[in-house]
Amino acid sequence: MAICITASVGSGLVYFLLSASVPDYNEDFSVAGLGGPVDILRDASAIPHITASSAADVYFAIGFVHAQDRLGQLLRARRMAEASWPSDETLSVAPAVSDALENPMPCGVNAWLELVSAGGRGRGSPELLIADERSIDAWTPGDSLRIARSFLNGLRPESARKGTPSLSSAIIPSDRPKVLELFATDPQQRLDAWAIDGDRTAAGTPILAADISGSLSLPSEWYLADLQFSTGPAIGATMPGVPFVIVGRNTRVAWAFRSFPVPDEEAPRGPSPVQAAGFLTMLELFTRSADATDAIGVAADMLPKGMEALAIDRETVARWPKEEAVRALSFRDIRLAELEARQSIFSTEGAIGVQRDTVSTVARTLLPLMAKELWFVQSRDSIEGTDANDLRRELLDRLASWNGDMDRYSPEPLLFWTWLRALQQRILKDEFPAAQQLWTRPNPNFLYAVLSDRRGSAIWCDIRLSSPRETCEEQVRVALDDALGWLVDRYGRDPSTWTWGEEHRLDMQWSPISSRGLLTNLLSLQAPISGDPFTQFLTSFGVEEDRPFLVSAGSNFQAVMSISEAAGSYYITPAGQSGHPLSRFYDNLFPSWIQGEYLAMSTDLSLARGGASGISRLTPATSDNPRMSEGQSE
Repeated sequence: MAICITASVGSGLVYFLLSASVPDYNEDFSVAGLGGPVDILRDASAIPHITASSAADVYFAIGFVHAQDRLGQLLRARRMAEASWPSDETLSVAPAVSDALENPMPCGVNAWLELVSAGGRGRGSPELLIADERSIDAWTPGDSLRIARSFLNGLRPESARKGTPSLSSAIIPSDRPKVLELFATDPQQRLDAWAIDGDRTAAGTPILAADISGSLSLPSEWYLADLQFSTGPAIGATMPGVPFVIVGRNTRVAWAFRSFPVPDEEAPRGPSPVQAAGFLTMLELFTRSADATDAIGVAADMLPKGMEALAIDRETVARWPKEEAVRALSFRDIRLAELEARQSIFSTEGAIGVQRDTVSTVARTLLPLMAKELWFVQSRDSIEGTDANDLRRELLDRLASWNGDMDRYSPEPLLFWTWLRALQQRILKDEFPAAQQLWTRPNPNFLYAVLSDRRGSAIWCDIRLSSPRETCEEQVRVALDDALGWLVDRYGRDPSTWTWGEEHRLDMQWSPISSRGLLTNLLSLQAPISGDPFTQFLTSFGVEEDRPFLVSAGSNFQAVMSISEAAGSYYITPAGQSGHPLSRFYDNLFPSWIQGEYLAMSTDLSLARGGASGISRLTPATSDNPRMSEGQSE
């Protein structure tokens, strides 16, 4: 009984401390640092619509709501940014950006820290109850700048981002031709965007579609907000810790970006503080742009290397650079071109359909090369307890009539990727026995070069340690049997019970400030999911040997925008606005994201009031009496 009472009291205390930090969206606050009152209207999805008489007060409020909803995420982002960029350099930036970073935005974050420090709010974030941070340093302009710099660095390939030298041709056996795609690494985050001219849209105005891919975690990496400036509103995706809209629109212009790899020799140390400051200046100017040409004129002066800017207004599609960088088309580019050519007229719904497309050009390209010699070839009987030939024939028949759709409820995607993974292992493991990532990480660009024998690349199929010379046809056949053996051991002998979603599962985990543990697993979201790393709706694979297709990264923000009342604009993120697990807005957008149901993007406050989840007001404190002690909140 004593144990039960102790456990009950302890559980009650923990719940009280956790629930105390859930923000009340109807609570008003009196805070120091404001020039005038600010209204924060939370719509039905808890997206804040911030209205103030000055831009400085708007930036104060976005810092305040970032901390109110995502304090743990802010502190984690700051810790990671400080680890990468420890120096705090003073920069000369545009006055508007300086006005946002130097005072209002940090003051907004610190105002919330002061309220938490006053007590009664459970340390402001549940992870702070278990984290090792006994005191919290005040937010500074350098924190926001470093977070922006880390974001830009995350757009670089992994080898460049971590400062590790690229694998050189010296480690490739002399009898193997060099295939550059073999050593390509993916960026931590990726920006994609495409636009349709008004003469190809139902409303007669251009459409801009934007997609950001990166970590799928709780809370989401992106925070949706509507900033109602006196010069006009700006709405879209903000990054916690940075007060500007990264991808979004005002009443006249919508903007988005594409990212592409930059050679190490062009940016050996990653983005500089000057480039990060220029990027923030560009975003601030975008919010006040009068038309697409105006926005692109700003981008021409300030766009970082490795990025392309797209902007639309009611009549124009503009981009910078005006001519796309010369680079090989990716599998996603090929599929996007197919989908664009298929429709003569686009609506916003049609653009959303393109964004959510899960047909893989990888499968449609590689499968004919892999299976062309297998339809009537006998298999070696490597699958115990089954008729290998009958099973293989059934599965090859399935693949022959498959369109490459990575549907979570279909068996064909599971068979294809298991087969491809087994083939890559058989081709590369003998050359790189210790470099496991090379033969376990899916690399269809390398396999396409080998299977099509580009510049004699088919020699990679030969096993160097054996006397006979193996061909790619032999390796493909043996890899198929390897894949079938793995699938039969895992799921049984009936292919009708196999599904892609059984292995290709989303594991979206709660990201605490420091370490992960049991609580992280308890608060995670898991679900079968469609797509693959090369579909328009992007879902990346993990690195676990036992769960090779586990998804922890992918498309984490999507938007379709048009400067037209008839067409409208829409967006979606994978989780909710709140980073608090006990809030009803922690994962409320998750079902919509899985089903591809976008939210309307509107700056109309009358629409936001319908079903609003809260209305709060920030007013200037009567006396400036900050509770921050020596730059820290206890």
